[in-house]
Amino acid sequence: MKYYNEILDLGIFTRQDIQRIIKNSKTAESFLSRSLKKGYIKRIKQNYYVAIDIANNTPFCNKYVIATKLDKSNYISYHSALEYRGLNNQVFNEVVYSGHKRINDFEFEYVAYHFVQSKCDLQIETNYDGVKVTSIERTMIDCIDQIDLAGGIEEIYRAFDSIHNINEDKLIETLKFYNKKVLYQRAGYILETFKNNLGISNATLDYIHSQIGSSKCYLNSSKKVSNTTLNKKWNVCVPNYILTILSKGSDDNEF
Repeated sequence: MKYYNEILDLGIFTRQDIQRIIKNSKTAESFLSRSLKKGYIKRIKQNYYVAIDIANNTPFCNKYVIATKLDKSNYISYHSALEYRGLNNQVFNEVVYSGHKRINDFEFEYVAYHFVQSKCDLQIETNYDGVKVTSIERTMIDCIDQIDLAGGIEEIYRAFDSIHNINEDKLIETLKFYNKKVLYQRAGYILETFKNNLGISNATLDYIHSQIGSSKCYLNSSKKVSNTTLNKKWNVCVPNYILTILSKGSDDNEF
């Protein structure tokens, strides 16, 4: 098909991109309409399209590429950043991504795309496939900050159990940016729990502890929940089922 190689090079493209390639607006509209009907391309959302591998009827771009190419400021975040790096336990039919330009949530090829407004531009890395994603360290703090966007506290624990030797300076940089006492409390408790495999020093934990608040908070909720135990060091109320899992250890393959 004429122009097929050009749209493959674009990956994700708009009607305006097609017009720039073909030069003639009427011919471009005809090409777009014909290609959609024949299944050479598919519409992702309003005025965004992707080329299709005709052999298996799947997009040439994966869900992470699609999310990050909708706007140049976009990057993969929260539980999707864990999943992108292979640190997930659950597989979600959802991509969470952030950026500056708000995009309404939509679904494409049975995957839900959920946009979260960017609050921070720190530690956004570009990988070999062109996908932009938050660093491991920032992802960790983001997930602790917004546990619902991380897939829940159990998902965070399983992910953190698989991470080794992180950059402490990057952790502190992110914590300082958000500058929330509750976040310091939750992060301190969780990071101390996994300090050995994460490579967290006592000096880093001491700094985090110096920033915590005097009011207690709940590990996995902004509201009061039942069946918790207060960790007095961090002023964090921890769900008892989490303590039970931790007490069993990795021999039972809980994480």
